[in-house]
Amino acid sequence: MKIRSHIAILLLGVLPALLAAAGCDAVEPVEEARLVVESFLEADKPLPPLTLRRTGPPAAPYALDEAAVADAEVALEIDGRTIAYRPDAAQPGRYVPEAAGTKAAARTAFRLRVRWQRQTAVAAGTLPPPITLDSVNVRVPERPVQAILLDSLNLGIDSLSVDVQSREGFIYPVEVTLWWTVDFEETGLDSLYWIETQLQPRTAFSSTIVDFFLLPEQILRERAMPRDARGRRAWTGVYAVPVEAETDPLPAHDLKVALLRSGQDYARFATSRDAPERREPTSNVEGALGIVAGISVDSLRVRVGPGGP
Repeated sequence: MKIRSHIAILLLGVLPALLAAAGCDAVEPVEEARLVVESFLEADKPLPPLTLRRTGPPAAPYALDEAAVADAEVALEIDGRTIAYRPDAAQPGRYVPEAAGTKAAARTAFRLRVRWQRQTAVAAGTLPPPITLDSVNVRVPERPVQAILLDSLNLGIDSLSVDVQSREGFIYPVEVTLWWTVDFEETGLDSLYWIETQLQPRTAFSSTIVDFFLLPEQILRERAMPRDARGRRAWTGVYAVPVEAETDPLPAHDLKVALLRSGQDYARFATSRDAPERREPTSNVEGALGIVAGISVDSLRVRVGPGGP
């Protein structure tokens, strides 16, 4: 990946979506509260808790107006067993399996059923094989490049005006490549799984607005990602570290890199959760909202800058 000597950050691609998010208010009919279910299951790990909430007023995003549901009936069918879930008295809306410590192997199918008031929610899926980070390579340019930094985007609610606060500055585009081992007996060469990659710098100076125009995270079909001679899959992303002057060194910081393997249900949920035109992400729960999916996660932290790789 080539790093240009001058980076100009343009708004042409992002403005239509931002303006859509600032649309005029509309009168909406009152709807019955709907159940929202969320849980993520991993192979070879104890069954996780799940969260049950109900939606709030339709005029607001459901994630901001949910209320805990504490009186539902919950059962999970997995590996030939039916496991009941009970409310967690210490945390409203949280349910835990009565058979604590129960684990299931990769490729195990599951089916969750929730009954609440007059609603029945059902979700099904399969646990993907575990994913393991093999190695990480961090590349930092010798000096920063010039950029137009967006400090804020202020959208006019009563009009379609956009107030862009920007300044000239410099950034270090930090390029990171992740490799992970693949058991082709588990995934198959023509893998149907999806991979979510994330670069999460732990800094006070990182900018989500700047990173929007780079590539700090991505969701891709695993079989479409390149392989090396050792059979490892690879992905390369970029995040930005702003500095004040061209002579400033890269500030030292910690970077968390993460990989998540999942099926198509989670991929659809993840790619739609920040879509401005949607009131809620794409759900895989029949009869309710939310996500219940099998995933596999691996992550590590590296030190970037002086004293790091």
